[in-house]
Amino acid sequence: MKKVLFLFMALMATLSLQAQTIKKGDKFWDGRSLYTVQEVRMGTIVYMTTAQDNELTLEKVTGKNGEYKIIPSRQAEDCPIRFAEFGWRVQYVRKDGMYFLAVRKPNGDAMWTMLLTPDNENHCDAQQANLINTNWEDVINNTLLNTPYLMNIPREQLRLMRNEILARHGYTFQSKDLRDYFSKKWWYKPGTNNAAIQLNIIEQTNLELIKSEEAVEPGLHPADVAGDVDQSDY
Repeated sequence: MKKVLFLFMALMATLSLQAQTIKKGDKFWDGRSLYTVQEVRMGTIVYMTTAQDNELTLEKVTGKNGEYKIIPSRQAEDCPIRFAEFGWRVQYVRKDGMYFLAVRKPNGDAMWTMLLTPDNENHCDAQQANLINTNWEDVINNTLLNTPYLMNIPREQLRLMRNEILARHGYTFQSKDLRDYFSKKWWYKPGTNNAAIQLNIIEQTNLELIKSEEAVEPGLHPADVAGDVDQSDY
């Protein structure tokens, strides 16, 4: 019985490891380009390209399930991910029905996402257009966002988006402008314990993506406009 149990646990561990591994033929959409995995060399080096000849190469981190890092590609001298650097961590997230790559800054926050998809580039473009044309309040808590979408949203709106993720869970705000803004929402019911709020994987990743875009230097965020912008938290 113990032997059977041991074999079962070993099998489950193996399946879990396989489930967190990028495979040849996998396609990942980042909101701008569709990357296709061309090969996985030696089981550790993931080489993927786009139809526009962009390259992204990842190396699996030994001993860490679902963990990769960005390394230089064959033909690309610069990291293809905006503002990312070689050596940054890439996590293969497979949780709550979501399957995506999250490029993480040194502080751990996601700053770029790449969604695993069976679709071709035309379908991905159509889905991105639909996302752009949908009211952000309808997607902020249930749709994984991407940075190309956030790049064209004004910082003041990014702040509202980030805080609405929390407001939907009854977060009590210290900033008067946020209290006034969300008090007008019929669904907002402030709670008494902010620390008890738990976000799902979509909400947590979206919050980190928005924070990362807000942290972009003034003038480098495409939607920046003249004048000071209030970037205070919550």
